[in-house]
Amino acid sequence: MRKIELQELIQDYLSGGDSPSDIKGKYHPEIIIKHMENAHHAIIFQTWLEGKNYADYSVLDGWARNYPLTIDTDHVILPFPPVQLPDNRGILQVTPQNDLTNPFVYLETNAQGVFAALEASFVLLKPSFYLEQNPSSSTNTDTHRLMLSNLPSGVTEVSVKMIVPLEQLDLFDEVAIPGGKENMMVQGVIELLRGKPVEDIVNDNIPKQ
Repeated sequence: MRKIELQELIQDYLSGGDSPSDIKGKYHPEIIIKHMENAHHAIIFQTWLEGKNYADYSVLDGWARNYPLTIDTDHVILPFPPVQLPDNRGILQVTPQNDLTNPFVYLETNAQGVFAALEASFVLLKPSFYLEQNPSSSTNTDTHRLMLSNLPSGVTEVSVKMIVPLEQLDLFDEVAIPGGKENMMVQGVIELLRGKPVEDIVNDNIPKQ
């Protein structure tokens, strides 16, 4: 589904007979888009919490897309900044483009120096990556890089599976939404328009607020 189609779906709902009377037909499309972006991030975060609670982050897969990227010496330029989640979970997986069974290990930005100080270089024998922001970018197209280490011989491209914030996408870009979750986005926007937090979808035995 494209971003504009999601916006039109929500707009149609707000104009229809099922829309709550206190918000029916009252909002400009730009306001709808902003709340769409906020609802998207809230749902992604709640999905991450679910994955954390059950130690299974595959629940995030449906919200992600794979991006094939060409390696430039020791890094790739991300087409979009990834969504911000704890432990850099906005990037779900990095693999050689021709070998999806050999994932890279995620390292914190300062991990190379820490391992060197511990004389634990053997830990770094596997392909690894870390995210580096580039605030000096003048074109706004080189803002986020994945720095790569211990690249397998002959690998020139990687596949990066990541979740992209909705605000980074143009209206005609495809939005990664798991099948059947479109209604969750609609309801998330409705709740935000009514001044309520997005519904808690995490089954953690904690009462909803």
